[in-house]
Parts: sequence; structure tokens; C-alpha cells
Amino acid sequence: MARRHMGSIYSYLQRMAPLSMRVEAYGCPDGWNAVNENSNSLFLTIGPGDFLVHHAIALGLHTTTLILVKGALDARGSKLMPDKKDFGYSFPCDGPGRGGTCDISAWDAFYLAVFWMLNTIGWVTFYWHWKHITLWQGNVSQFNESSTYLMGWLRDYLWLNSSQLINGYNPFGMNSLSVWAWMFLFGHLVWATGFMFLISWRGYWQELIETLAWAHERTPLANLIRWRDKPVALSIVQARLVGLAHFSVGYIFTYAAFLIASTSGKFG
Repeated sequence: MARRHMGSIYSYLQRMAPLSMRVEAYGCPDGWNAVNENSNSLFLTIGPGDFLVHHAIALGLHTTTLILVKGALDARGSKLMPDKKDFGYSFPCDGPGRGGTCDISAWDAFYLAVFWMLNTIGWVTFYWHWKHITLWQGNVSQFNESSTYLMGWLRDYLWLNSSQLINGYNPFGMNSLSVWAWMFLFGHLVWATGFMFLISWRGYWQELIETLAWAHERTPLANLIRWRDKPVALSIVQARLVGLAHFSVGYIFTYAAFLIASTSGKFG
């Protein structure tokens, strides 16, 4: 009797509520239907796309954990390099004679784990964002159909939702998304230049610096501008630190701008 009485109250409220309230109930279309159901679930229904993303997230979590555990176990020494502790927290390599000792310092394990951590956070956020904007728009079938293959993510999520952001500032003027459009571009620039440091090619940069210094010393500017110590390229360890900072900051700026602008462009 009580259930029937409550059901009649909900039916009355549904008839009397304005359309906007009915649509926005529970944050998604058909929210009142969820209220009126005799049995319901706290969880959203899942399909093949969710199954795929859950496995991708599991891959990211396991890989990040594996890198950190391996880095912790081998931080002070390993069979390959028993005296690793004598080289300190970070070192580039100990030459080819050891059979390949590059990228095995504790610092290398940390910065590689940061990459995988950011990748995993990105996958989680991609998933949550796309599924919810399709729910809020009443178009959840788009996620269910397009999330099962890579081109669906590239075309129907990233490209489709960034089109408004990219046009926030164009030859015809600007709109409220223009600030996020500039942040989006700036984030890409910071992120991309990080690879210039991560793929260090230190010998190339050192030769380039020496060539520029040689050319500078043969111009009239050499009488006005001099340096106390001859400039040198960053070390491999220093370049990895700068590259990691660029990658992390650019990654966060780029995706934050995309997330905010693509959501506000639809619902703001």
C-alpha cells in the first residue's frame, strides 16, 4: 500500500513538473523513470566499450605499479649492477662495458612511472567524461557504439568534442571558449617541446651549441656579449627532469582546457 501511495505521488510530481525538471532529474534524461521503477541499480549499465576501457585502466595501473616496485627493489643494486648505490639516485649510464646500464637508476624508474600514471589518469578521465556527456545529452548509444574501437575514440570523442574549442578563436572573431582555445594550444606546445629534452641526443645539442658559439665569436656582437663560462648542453639526467616537467604540465593544461571547454560548450 505504501509503495502504491509513493508511486502515485511520483506520478503526480512528474505530471506537474516542468519539462526542464523532468529532463534534468537525476542529471540525465529519463531520470523520473528511474525513480518510478520498482527495482533499480546504483550503477550505470555497461557494455563492450566499458569492458575495453576497464582493461585499459587495469593495464595502466598494473604497469605503473610494476615500474615502481621494480624501481624500489633494484634502487640500491641488482644482478646487472650490484654497486648501483655508489652511483647515487640518478645517473645516465656506466658505459657499454656492463652490458647496458642506461635507464636503470631510481630516478629513471620514477619518471617512467609518472608517464604511466598520467596515461592511466587520462584514460580514466576520457572514459568518465565521454560516458557522462552522452548520458547528459540522452545519447548514450554513441558511447556504446563508438567506444569499442580506436577510431571511435579519436573521431567521436576527441575530435567531435574539440571542434568547438578549436573554433573558440578564429578569423571571424572569438567566443566564450577562446581562453580555453589558447590554453589548449599552449598546452600542446609545452607538451610537445618536452620530447626535445626526453630524446636527449646530448652530443647533437653540444655540437650545435659549439657551432653557434663559434659563429657568434666571429660577429661584432662578440665585443658586446660574452659569457663567463662556455655554454654546454644539459646532461642526460637534467634533460629528463626538464622533459618530464614539460610533458606533465603540457599534458594537464591540454586536457583541462579540452575537458572544461567541451563540457561548457554543450551545457554552459
